[in-house]
Amino acid sequence: MRFGELKKMLKPITNTMLTNALKELEGDGLVHREQYNEIPPRVEYSLTEKGASVVPILQSICQWAGVFYKDEGDTPMIQCRKCDHR
Repeated sequence: MRFGELKKMLKPITNTMLTNALKELEGDGLVHREQYNEIPPRVEYSLTEKGASVVPILQSICQWAGVFYKDEGDTPMIQCRKCDHR
């Protein structure tokens, strides 16, 4: 995915926060950054094998949270669109 696509999915997030998160994820080997020598410059991010291996774990946590977490109004927490466990 490109930076702008990620930013739209994660709004409201600042450019700085997203940039820092991507750098950290890349440093941890979870995300691969591919820079293309084009004009205008193009950069795409993808999950590495290591990054993809954590997706089922995060989906399980998301599902668990949807079952057990309630906020003060006793309303179920809003789940991410990817997991959609409400």
